[in-house]
Amino acid sequence: MARSLTRRLFLVGSALVGGALVVGGGLAWRRLDGAARHRPATGPGETALTPWFKLTPDNRLVVFVPRQDMGQGILSMLAQIVAEELDFDWARVTAEQAGIHPAYANTIVLADGSPPALRGMMENVAKLIGVQMTGGSTSVRDAWGAMRHAAAAARAVLVEAAAARWQLPASDLAIERGIVRHAASGRAAPLAEFATDAAARALPGSPTPKPPAAWRLLGTSPLRLDIPDKVRGVARFGIDVRPQDTTDTTGGLLYAAVRHIPLVRGELQDVRWPGGKPPPAVLHEVRGRDWLAVIAKSWWEAERALGQAELVAGGASATTVSSARLRAQYRAVLDGEDDPKKLPDLGRPIRRVFNAYGDPDRALAAAAEKARFSADYAVPFLAHVPMEPLNCTARIREGKVDVWVGNQAPTIVQWLAAGVCDVPAEAVTVHTPWLGGGFGRRFDLEVIRQALACAKVTDGRPVQLIWSRREDIQHDAYRPMVAARMTATFDAAGQIALWQHEMVGPSVSKSVMGRMNPMLAGDYPPDVTNAEGAMHLPYRFAHFRCRHAQVDLPVPTGYWRSVGNGYNAFFVETFIDELAQAMKRDPYLLRRELLAEAPRHRAVLEAAVSAARWNAPLPGMGWGRGLALAESFKSIVAMVVDVEVIDQKVHVRRVVSAVDCGRALDPGNVRAQIAGGAIMGLTAALKDAITLEEGRVVQSNLHDYPLMTLAECPHFETVIVNSGAALGGVGEIGVPPAAPALGNAIFAATGKRLREMPFRLT
Repeated sequence: MARSLTRRLFLVGSALVGGALVVGGGLAWRRLDGAARHRPATGPGETALTPWFKLTPDNRLVVFVPRQDMGQGILSMLAQIVAEELDFDWARVTAEQAGIHPAYANTIVLADGSPPALRGMMENVAKLIGVQMTGGSTSVRDAWGAMRHAAAAARAVLVEAAAARWQLPASDLAIERGIVRHAASGRAAPLAEFATDAAARALPGSPTPKPPAAWRLLGTSPLRLDIPDKVRGVARFGIDVRPQDTTDTTGGLLYAAVRHIPLVRGELQDVRWPGGKPPPAVLHEVRGRDWLAVIAKSWWEAERALGQAELVAGGASATTVSSARLRAQYRAVLDGEDDPKKLPDLGRPIRRVFNAYGDPDRALAAAAEKARFSADYAVPFLAHVPMEPLNCTARIREGKVDVWVGNQAPTIVQWLAAGVCDVPAEAVTVHTPWLGGGFGRRFDLEVIRQALACAKVTDGRPVQLIWSRREDIQHDAYRPMVAARMTATFDAAGQIALWQHEMVGPSVSKSVMGRMNPMLAGDYPPDVTNAEGAMHLPYRFAHFRCRHAQVDLPVPTGYWRSVGNGYNAFFVETFIDELAQAMKRDPYLLRRELLAEAPRHRAVLEAAVSAARWNAPLPGMGWGRGLALAESFKSIVAMVVDVEVIDQKVHVRRVVSAVDCGRALDPGNVRAQIAGGAIMGLTAALKDAITLEEGRVVQSNLHDYPLMTLAECPHFETVIVNSGAALGGVGEIGVPPAAPALGNAIFAATGKRLREMPFRLT
């Protein structure tokens, strides 16, 4: 079984990090065709016409959502797509988490993370291996075609079934709010009445979905399905799981707390208890390579007991790396250093050009010193800090494994549990409750491994392992530390001739996949997340180059909301402002001029500037207004930030955004996601950094890793630009422009250019 798990993870890893896995398109499509015939389990009188939904006898529509909702509203959004095609009454629509099945594979997320030449192959890989995952703002983009067409096909056979029963032409029937109606005779019946007959019919191969002009639900903002339970406090997150089983006579739920050794890459050498043994409350000890978990009857008892343990750390791989030392080595790499002996924490950099056009070398050589402008920027490590701490509940009993965990990839969780417990994947049930925030953090598997290790020693009793906030902050898979050197040259007319963007940082994908399985930590093809938001700019220059020096950090890194787009937008949009200042140009007008070949971006920029009244006077001294534009996840956001600086303290007063995500299927949710992403981006810019000293993370909780409070949040306004382009994502797109727009506003208010995050005026 362990070998089987390794093979599966190899398939996934090969897809995600670009191994030389080639999958025949025919095989992948046959797998997908079989998945399309999947029908979820139904209760008495219920009918599932497609993998995506079922009808109940009382004419309710239950939509199976194959993505995880971590606050981005995806449960409601995907349900809206189905309800629209079936013209269903939203008050009679509910949604459930879909089970694990290849029908629900996310094919776009693998393609998006691959170089352009490999994207078609990666879609086939995704169809073949059938991995469900949530990330990269792909949930709606991936499900849009499949769910919309499935619902349109079901609509067609439901109308045909009604027409056959009533002996009327199908063209004379219409569906309104889940009711089939014949206007001429006044006959009407609920859709559920025809569900059984419809299920016996073949679904049309090329159904015609409703055109946007006919939409009644999409394009509006109905009450989100998750809100009532969350407001009433009855929504159940992973930390609320209490397995109930009337046949369980083993004694019920146990709790585990965990403590990791503080040294980066260190190993647990020994555990020392006062008096030589753990406190009486400790029922079991479980040790991992770099952690200790104890199991007790309550989490607090386990956590208090752990506080008495002395964890002895060491090992040959332990490091005393510091943030200051890493910064110095990053600068050396930007200066051209490649000798690994002079880069003890990084190794030999792998230098790649991600995009280039024109003749950058000639442009650099031709530019006189006074016609060249350069600036260095840097961002620190960042923790995810989801509201709900990491947790996992596991039970191993009679050859069956149950895992209750907020996760972003249930298929991979199932494979992991099967390998750890040496059972077939079919013996593992993954229960996915609500996620109390994710931002990429719940793609990592360590908490699941730990919970399963604990469940192995509890004789069939379920055990819930919870990380404290301290463990969560000090042992995260961080957004990486990255540095950049931006260079521009000017031509004889004083216009920008060359744009060069150089970066140094690790491959997040390599780090993530390496934690899944060391054999997956490959380097080829290039990890495009390193350069997303930098390698394809809407601005046009005569000469352009984007290159990246990939280094191997000793610190684990992970996907953090907006991934590379977040820091690259800071580098790009701050540098644009600096060039505008050097050229004595208005930052908006310079951007507008450089977007001559990008009409969508230009329209978004103009919409934001108009809504923000860019040239309107500010209230007084100490105020500033800044602008940034960023494309990420196939969507475009322009953001204008107004700040007031009082006694060297920055107060963000207003954020005005314009967004083009193709078409806003739920405008209210789009606005909510832009605001939420902006808050996360502003927090990162103003407050947070994970720093290392002597191989240990300094920060330990929200007192020294603070979040933006409600009182500190600005007023938000968001303008939606419906261009009609292909759908883009919305869950992460508010993050990238927030920091540069803020930094540019601070410069306008104070004259101080801030090139490192978090921003410090003193």
